[in-house]
Amino acid sequence: MHQKLPKEIDPFRMAQNGLKLEGTLPISAMNRIAGSLSDIEGEVSVMMNFDVDETGLSYMNGQFSAKLSLICERCMTAMSVNVDVECFLAIIKSERKVEGLAELYDPWIVENSDPVLLSAIVEDELILGLPLVPRHEHACLPKEAWYRGDDIDQNEQEKRVSPFDVLASLKLKK
Repeated sequence: MHQKLPKEIDPFRMAQNGLKLEGTLPISAMNRIAGSLSDIEGEVSVMMNFDVDETGLSYMNGQFSAKLSLICERCMTAMSVNVDVECFLAIIKSERKVEGLAELYDPWIVENSDPVLLSAIVEDELILGLPLVPRHEHACLPKEAWYRGDDIDQNEQEKRVSPFDVLASLKLKK
């Protein structure tokens, strides 16, 4: 069941009420990730479950998936990448509480009671889910473009003249 997602949320209130959000957000509304993309068309599928754990800690379990258009770092052409992110975020009010979090949670610091942009938290998690070096899984460059140091022909190695050969000849003259 997809619903229209709110623009802003109060994460603490949502956790206290055990609310769930499910729907889509346009990628074009996410300005920070747009710089990493070759095309801002498409949508992000969003599923967020807010709740309170047995210790009284408010948290959000989020699942976000999108098909993003990135630039391959090898051939510099556009490519599609499926980005699927699952996160468990502890909703806390200050950085002092970060140290006491269980390993299951990453911190989501909400310092004041102002509403939070829903697209901002989704965008943060998508940015963290992007590949560091986007590249095609197949060999996208022609064979001539690949070069390894051990591919040097034996004849080429023999033809190379060392700059120290002159010094060796001087030593032999003595």
